[in-house]
Amino acid sequence: MPHRLALAVALAVAVPAAAQTTPGEAKGSITVDAQSIEGVGDLEVTARGNAEIRRGEVTIFGEVLRYNREFGRVDGEGGVRLQLGADRFFGPRLQYDTLEDTGTFEQPKFLLQRDREARGGAEQLEFLGRERYRLKNATVTTCRPGQDDWQLEARELDLDYAEDEGEARGLRLRFFDTTIIGSPWASFPLENRRRSGLLTPYYSQTTTRGLELGIPYYWNIAPERDATLTPVYMAKRGFQLKNSLRYLDRDYAGELRLEYLPDDRVFRGSRDGISLQHSHSFLPGLKGQVDFNQVSDDRYFVDLATQVKQVTIGNLPQDANLTYTGAFGEAPYALQARLHRFQTLQDPLNPITPPYHRLPQIKFNGGAYGMAGFFDSTLPAEYVRFAHPTLTPQAARFSMTPSLAGAFVAPGWFFTPKVGVRYAQYGFDRAAPGQPQSTQLTIPWLSMDSGVVLERGARWFGEHLTQTLEPRLFYLYVPYRAQDHIPVFDTARADFNYPQLFTENRFVGGDRFGDANQLTLALSSRFLQADGQEVFRGTVGQRYYLRDERVGFAAPNVPASETLPPRTSIDSTVLAALGGRLYRHWNFDATTEYDRHEGTTERYTLGLRYTPELAKVVNFKYRFNRAAIKQLDLSTQWPLQPGWYGVGRYNYSLLDKRLLEGLAGIEYNAGCWVFRAVLQRVQAATRVTSTAFVLQLELNGVGQLGTGEAVDLLKRSVPGYSATNPGDQTLAPPSARPRAPFEQVF
Repeated sequence: MPHRLALAVALAVAVPAAAQTTPGEAKGSITVDAQSIEGVGDLEVTARGNAEIRRGEVTIFGEVLRYNREFGRVDGEGGVRLQLGADRFFGPRLQYDTLEDTGTFEQPKFLLQRDREARGGAEQLEFLGRERYRLKNATVTTCRPGQDDWQLEARELDLDYAEDEGEARGLRLRFFDTTIIGSPWASFPLENRRRSGLLTPYYSQTTTRGLELGIPYYWNIAPERDATLTPVYMAKRGFQLKNSLRYLDRDYAGELRLEYLPDDRVFRGSRDGISLQHSHSFLPGLKGQVDFNQVSDDRYFVDLATQVKQVTIGNLPQDANLTYTGAFGEAPYALQARLHRFQTLQDPLNPITPPYHRLPQIKFNGGAYGMAGFFDSTLPAEYVRFAHPTLTPQAARFSMTPSLAGAFVAPGWFFTPKVGVRYAQYGFDRAAPGQPQSTQLTIPWLSMDSGVVLERGARWFGEHLTQTLEPRLFYLYVPYRAQDHIPVFDTARADFNYPQLFTENRFVGGDRFGDANQLTLALSSRFLQADGQEVFRGTVGQRYYLRDERVGFAAPNVPASETLPPRTSIDSTVLAALGGRLYRHWNFDATTEYDRHEGTTERYTLGLRYTPELAKVVNFKYRFNRAAIKQLDLSTQWPLQPGWYGVGRYNYSLLDKRLLEGLAGIEYNAGCWVFRAVLQRVQAATRVTSTAFVLQLELNGVGQLGTGEAVDLLKRSVPGYSATNPGDQTLAPPSARPRAPFEQVF
């Protein structure tokens, strides 16, 4: 018998349970809330006036809602809102099956709150099951309400969040009422997951390649493997094919990159490049790595954009190694076998000498620590054979440098005495005229390192800090052993810097061990916050020679113009450094090397950075080296007007009177899309410059059109650069953060 309930206030009614269990009962009971509820037994109820029906994560709002309990169906008319988890829908008419999560919504508007919020509308929306939607004549955008700058339009759009798949028919991407991409059919992933298909094309314009257009195809081979195949058209060069294959397994991982240009119209020939990085874990403690890179010609990097790895301007690594780590009791050790060679790319106007290959190199490093509670011992040893296609001599070198150090440490001070011996033996395959077939060298050495750390309270711009005073004394004794008869295969004089003041050898590499009887004095002071973060630091250090050095850099295979005479002064140049935070957003760094005998500054670096907030940065750096460098480097990212940002870099060599890198660009963030335009000019070789014009349109939630690596280019050129539309909005600059979520309009 029908009955009617009329209440002046909202009433929550739990629909009575039937004698039989219905299919939907497992989902929980239905709750109906309205100003007025009427029904026929327990089969169907009609709720009027601010009506609300809830079951689990499904909530339906409307002025008039009818619920049929037998079929679990809800009908709504006259302004209906549906909430499915985080997703929101509203429109004039709804039919929804709460048991099967199916139904239709006429002329709905919707808000999908996933990785990035999207909104839109359709003529009709079909619910095909949990997290599955079909929209007809639909439009979708990530722009805020009232800002339909771009829209994705589709005759039919299927969204399956359960399977992370999307499919569209009759697809058009419109930007300010202009269609920029169209397709009769498209398939795409949802929630930023992997799926095979075409990626957004990229575009660039350079003086060396002309107009460059690439259309990447992504192949999701397996959960642990994928590949990206990119056909590239370059107006000046021709067609190129690039391929990147990534793979991952429990025991190994790596990436293989291949590039092939069958006919370079300017170079007049085919060109190719390959890069392989692979790591493999064979057994517990046994690992291998491969780093192989090769290109077809010397001008490959100058002429073409590439992903091949380069370690220096002219050398490509070709390296394979196998490493085993273990322990003798509590003494750990590592054993490595390695093949290491280079491909050297020559600039005709600035040729370099190719380095020796290490074929093979076997290294052992073992140690015992905490012996008798105070002593540590190490035993590094190496066997390496140096090979070269043209140079003489070639040789095999066996060397070891065992050492024993004491570790005496207490609060506020430390003292570390250390003794060791350097042993090296050479066997020559192709000896220079008059050179013996073998030679050996044994050099003992002694060092003592000590320091004190004093602390006191201090104030810095009104902030309570801890100031330290850290004097340090380092003594080194190495007797003289003649070494000029030994060739130089992998050795150079170490750069004279602050860490090098406290090392036992003034050379890097294994062919020289410098004689020494010297004392190093250094003084440091730091200002520390309560959490240990460094606010300011200052350091000064100098080395004092108690006798003249005798080991220089002369060798049978080193030209006289490249030899380095030993020092004869009684002290070194003075090294000093200052750095830290000046005030809030200002940071600075300054280093200098001063020769008090000549009264000259040998080199110095000045750096200053101002970063008041994200996407606001100004960098200044000046580098000076009396022998070779005078460089001015300015870079910035700065807001110009609301939404507009300027970026730039000016890196100029005052010594050579030429621009090393110049960059100027703008970035506009409209909230749901970002446009970047950048002009860059770089010194690619001694007398070769390359100019590139980069355009990128990034539609949030869809992808990028134009040059895909525009952001990476700006991060490399402008230290501290921040993308204005990161995926995590907390990392966006304050002016680009949304003021309120979309859902407030629903």
